[in-house]
Amino acid sequence: MEKPVIRRRRSVSPIWILPLVALCIGAWLLHTSMKEAGIDIYVHFEDATGITPGKTKVIVRGIPVGTVKKLNIDEGMKGVNLVINMDNQVRFALVEDTAFWIVKPEVSAGRISGLDTLFGGSYIGMRQGKSTTLANHFQGLPEQPSVDSTTPGLHITLETDTLYSLQRGSNIYSKNLQIGYVEDYLLQDNGTILVKAFIEERFAHLIHTGTRFWNASGLSLTGDVQSGLSVSVESLASLIYGGITCDTPPSLETTEPATNSSTFKLYKDFEDAEYGITATLQLATGEGIVAGKTKVLYRGLKTGVVKTIDINDDQFHTVTATLLLDPRAEAILKETTRFWIVRPQVQITGVKNLETVLTGPYITFEIGEGKRRDTFVEESSPMVASATRPGIAFTLVAPDSGGLTVGAPVLYKQITVGEITGLALAPKGEQVLVRVLIHEPHADLVTKKSVFWNGGGVKIDASLSRLQVNMGSVQSLLAGGVAFANPPLKSRPPAAEAESRFTLHGSYGEALKAVPELELKGLRLQLRTAKAPPLNAGAPVLYNNIRVGEILGFDLAQNRQDTVIQVLIKDHYRDLVTGTSRFYTYSGVTVNASLQGVNLETAPFDALLNGGIAFFTEGKGEPARADQTFPLFASQQEALNADALRLTLHFPSGEGLATATEIRYQGITIGKVTDLSLDPASGDIRGEASVDREMARLFRKSTTLRLVRPEVSLAGVSHLEAVITGAFIDVRTGMGALQTEFSVLPLAEDTFKPATGLNIVLETATLGSLKQGSPVYYRQIKVGRVTGYRLSPTAQQVWLEVNIEPDYTKLIYSGTRFYNASGIKVSGSVLSGMTMRTESMESVLAGGIGLATPEGTEMGPPAYPGQHFQVSETVDEAWLKWQPPLPPMVDKADKKSAPVKKGS
Repeated sequence: MEKPVIRRRRSVSPIWILPLVALCIGAWLLHTSMKEAGIDIYVHFEDATGITPGKTKVIVRGIPVGTVKKLNIDEGMKGVNLVINMDNQVRFALVEDTAFWIVKPEVSAGRISGLDTLFGGSYIGMRQGKSTTLANHFQGLPEQPSVDSTTPGLHITLETDTLYSLQRGSNIYSKNLQIGYVEDYLLQDNGTILVKAFIEERFAHLIHTGTRFWNASGLSLTGDVQSGLSVSVESLASLIYGGITCDTPPSLETTEPATNSSTFKLYKDFEDAEYGITATLQLATGEGIVAGKTKVLYRGLKTGVVKTIDINDDQFHTVTATLLLDPRAEAILKETTRFWIVRPQVQITGVKNLETVLTGPYITFEIGEGKRRDTFVEESSPMVASATRPGIAFTLVAPDSGGLTVGAPVLYKQITVGEITGLALAPKGEQVLVRVLIHEPHADLVTKKSVFWNGGGVKIDASLSRLQVNMGSVQSLLAGGVAFANPPLKSRPPAAEAESRFTLHGSYGEALKAVPELELKGLRLQLRTAKAPPLNAGAPVLYNNIRVGEILGFDLAQNRQDTVIQVLIKDHYRDLVTGTSRFYTYSGVTVNASLQGVNLETAPFDALLNGGIAFFTEGKGEPARADQTFPLFASQQEALNADALRLTLHFPSGEGLATATEIRYQGITIGKVTDLSLDPASGDIRGEASVDREMARLFRKSTTLRLVRPEVSLAGVSHLEAVITGAFIDVRTGMGALQTEFSVLPLAEDTFKPATGLNIVLETATLGSLKQGSPVYYRQIKVGRVTGYRLSPTAQQVWLEVNIEPDYTKLIYSGTRFYNASGIKVSGSVLSGMTMRTESMESVLAGGIGLATPEGTEMGPPAYPGQHFQVSETVDEAWLKWQPPLPPMVDKADKKSAPVKKGS
């Protein structure tokens, strides 16, 4: 038996290593858990919209540093208490003035913030305070706090009376670059608003104590209708979200750099912020002057603006305007500088200073000399215009100004070669001195023998001769002006010296009398008229729309009633004028309008503007003599009708009549009414008419004249062309001796029987809806019409004059039945049924007559002109079934005879 081996047991079993390791791990985990355990804090918010326990995070610079654990409403229900578990790593940041705020999505013009919260929900922002005292209870802010004043950059304050459309976060611009933004704003006790602004560090050097800040919200419109409009906006964000612009005037760039404590004024707009020097201007009235809007302009360039307007406490209660001028315009502030106001002026030539109608008056000035001065009194517009072009000045002496104005042109051969620069009285006041400036390229045109005259209303064609005579312009015709010419001499006189004096004649006619050498060569004629036309000397004389002469002047005839017009026909056109020539006033525009269209004819441009005289020559005649007198007709038509047939017309009424009422034959105008008057004896209207001589054969004893006016009825509008052209007189020729006196019948009383077709008379008890023009039907085909109506001799019936068209006269026999086809015929009853019948829609509206021809022996012989028939008020149904064999009809299309088949 083996002896057992006895071994000593060890004191610690290896199995205990595992619990020891577990204990160490547990201790380490406990230590780590205690070290990294979160810190519970309490934050009070007025509103916790979007906060969710267990999900909403506290985020600093994009890193979560805490989570909301619980939400509780405070006891007063005035807010919400949040329990937030913060990471231990931010324990040092939880001091008394640490800020918490809720970040929500915000989308607005200019910026989008909190966009990540659209998907992840709202979160809480945090900014560490400056305190060193730890805390665990905090008051949440309603929005993100302003940038800390220690943040690198420039923190300034802007003071303004109104916030405009600025918001927190509105951008600040300089030279259209974003350099900062609005941090916050608050209302002070005095009513002003302080806007806290932040300028980024890299742009801080742009801000000086002299920098100007102005509101850039919305659109900024500058300019006017004349120079154009300029629309300025910093950015789309500033348009909607609001913004501020700043700039430093060049004259203030040397001011001290701004500091964090700097305060600036926020101006309303750029105009308000613009830097300048001030001056005052005393005005008689402030009419049209608007502070901040009225501009100070010099030759169209803006040099300042009216800043304020004040009423003076003086005898006349004048107005003082404070001007803010561009610093570059400081040189204008001299003792003799003159200011005046430019307003719109309505004159015969139109509206001067038209741009001021829309933009309002503006202030302008004339630069003077002397010492510096900044207080001025408004003066009238200076009479002397400043010369803006080099040239030579002359003085013209006249008995009066003759309607001339400063700025009016000086003309030579229809070309402006200078201008009037001033008007003044001579020292003794007996004459007017007119200062003219001839521009440098044309100065040598003025010689010592030049003749000047007032060109207002005068228009001379220099091309009528080689004498270099001036032709005026439309401008001189309306606004006045000075014209001059050089008489033809064998040798050219020397050029006139500067400041030479010349006599200014009142018109070209006066100049012609004073200097006969200006006389134009050609055929001089005289035109005589009882009424002077509205023409001026120099107006053209036309032949076939070609200018062949001109009007020289006007004189009274020996009877002191008629006007004699002196005209000149150019030398190589004198053969156009003979003893048979006819002259007439030419307005330049001829319009002929009708339903067929409008024909517009115009004369050459000068005659279109100024009018003129035209003439034509009929047949051959003796050549015209110098100074021969011709009558001047008022129009071309009157001239053409000088030998026309004269008619005397009598009208029962003047309704629709007028002078120039046309007389027509078969639609062609052959004459016109020339005069209308009231006959005191009869009370009728008496008219005089002129008709083409070739149409005299139409006016005979039995000729009928009727007045055609437009007529509106249920059937429509008849004589539609009279709606456009007015009433006219229609002529239907007759037989007998020639006659020149007629009575014009109204259209409704015209009983004229057409010369073609079959004219018969229908007898009826009443007229009903029948009238002149009512149709006559056979088998619902129109075969004739009512041409007139009258009472029977015993006044027991109405006799209708009816004309059957030539193609249908073979339908009418002595046995033919006529019946009233007007309106709608209804027969039957409700029980047995009802039948409605009508010939045509035209007969429903305008009335009508139907006819039927019997068969066999009842047909009788063919009807003869003037035969009478009775009209039945009803139609026998048997009549409608008659189908008599009638003679063949002629087809208008192929001119072949086609028999009318029974039953067709």
